[in-house]
Amino acid sequence: MKKNMMKSALAALAVSALALSATGMSAVAGSAKGYTTDKDYNSSEVKPTLSLTKKTIKLSEAKANPKQTITLSVAGAAGKYAPTGIHVDYDSRLKLVLNEDGDPATLQQSALKISECVTDGTNGLFLTTGAKSDAGKDGDLWTFDVELPADVKGGDKFEFTIRYREDDLFTNVAQDAAGELMQAYAFAAGVDNGYIEIIDDPIPTTTTTTTTTTTTTTTTTTTTTTTTTTTTTSSAAAGSTTTTTSGTGKAAVTTAKTTKKPTTTTKKGDSPKTGVAGAGVAVAGLAVAVATAFALRKKED
Repeated sequence: MKKNMMKSALAALAVSALALSATGMSAVAGSAKGYTTDKDYNSSEVKPTLSLTKKTIKLSEAKANPKQTITLSVAGAAGKYAPTGIHVDYDSRLKLVLNEDGDPATLQQSALKISECVTDGTNGLFLTTGAKSDAGKDGDLWTFDVELPADVKGGDKFEFTIRYREDDLFTNVAQDAAGELMQAYAFAAGVDNGYIEIIDDPIPTTTTTTTTTTTTTTTTTTTTTTTTTTTTTSSAAAGSTTTTTSGTGKAAVTTAKTTKKPTTTTKKGDSPKTGVAGAGVAVAGLAVAVATAFALRKKED
């Protein structure tokens, strides 16, 4: 039971891996437009890929640099090919720019020679090479320039497509069975078309930075209170003056009090009145003494 479960699990993993592999291949390359074959191209020992430039640029860049370069590149076939004949279509809104030699494209591999490099009468190029040996290399094979339209806008996409026509080539000098299988694979499964995609420039954002500075000032007030008390006592025949001075650090308050000498009226036989405590007793005693002396003197007389 366990063995069967293990086998089922391994089989499922194998199927999943195969599916992922196939998906990965189809995401990388596809078939040239219009190409069909009955050859078993998957049996080819050489599996070349023909790729065209993919680029995404901002609208501002497209406006500033309307001339854009497209490259046709080869991978997986170094030293295995020389005769080639490839048609490349470009978007009809684009204008093909001629190079300094007056040709529509430039061969990038010096080991090969140009057999033909022409426009095909429509919005396409026909690019061919040849050599005495299989001198083709991996890397850039052809480059050509196109000019974007003046009214280009964000969201525009300009495609470049490898289109197969009868007698197109990607083979070896011998053009034998191995070369035919390599060519079949290149056009059936090795094509990776390209494009120029225009995107809108991001909307500029403004960032405002506000800096708030808070200053805290602490004031400490120290209040010193000074209390001064001054007492002045003056005695005079006309009266008595008492001065009391009290104050704080802010002001001094002076209070003056004047006491007049009391007026005393003494009736005969009465004790004298005084404004001084104890004075009445002394005066009364004096009156008795005077009365006694007067009585003694009268008796002697």
